[in-house]
Amino acid sequence: MKKIIVAIVVLISSMSFAQMTMKKLNGTPIVDGDVITYNVLGDINDISSSDPAYLGFKIYNSSSSNISVKMKCVSISGGATGTNLQFCIDPICVGTIAVGSSYPSNGVSTVPANGQNGNFDHFVNFDSGTGNGIVDYVMKFYMVNSFGGETGNSITLTYRYDSNLSTTGNSNLNSVGITVASTVIKSQIEFGATSNGIVELYDLNGRLINNINFVSGYNSIDVSNLNSAVYLMNFTTQDGKKASLKIIKQ
Repeated sequence: MKKIIVAIVVLISSMSFAQMTMKKLNGTPIVDGDVITYNVLGDINDISSSDPAYLGFKIYNSSSSNISVKMKCVSISGGATGTNLQFCIDPICVGTIAVGSSYPSNGVSTVPANGQNGNFDHFVNFDSGTGNGIVDYVMKFYMVNSFGGETGNSITLTYRYDSNLSTTGNSNLNSVGITVASTVIKSQIEFGATSNGIVELYDLNGRLINNINFVSGYNSIDVSNLNSAVYLMNFTTQDGKKASLKIIKQ
């Protein structure tokens, strides 16, 4: 009996010191309190990591023991019902979430010691809501011990769809096959393209900041080193079509 008690104490102690972190699939850290904004809805007929509304993420475990993780839906606002979405956390994938419920509803998502889960976990919203054009899903990711109790740190993030951003500073983006996830960014500009091309990034004084080749599919540009300001993006596709977009770097 004494050995069993000691083993339980050791297990609880190791879980208490475990640290969970999260990142987007492109390596951008997701920290507690983050609001990740999209100005497009997901394509329910073609759900993939190249969809500009697709939030793919990985959960990392810094401890020497496996950790058990769940996601609790804290709130849903903006007229969304929690039914028109896709949420996946290994080993489950659901099309409906409810406020106050945790997922996986039966069991946990196990992240290996000193490791990470794969590319499976993601969230995509298909619901435009009925309110002011902004839909928020607040989700809390947390660890649980062998008794099902919460332990260690947690990360709460907000997945936001804001239709008010969809046309800000936008010139002919759709006609050239460019779809930008959000015009308000922190460290990464994420966009989808239907063909290859080049994008030029300027400040409002007309100074060229960077020019980058993009490819058909998902693209991201690291702008973490830029000052908070408004910038202009000029897109040119391989067949000569052009479009421009203003972005706000927070």
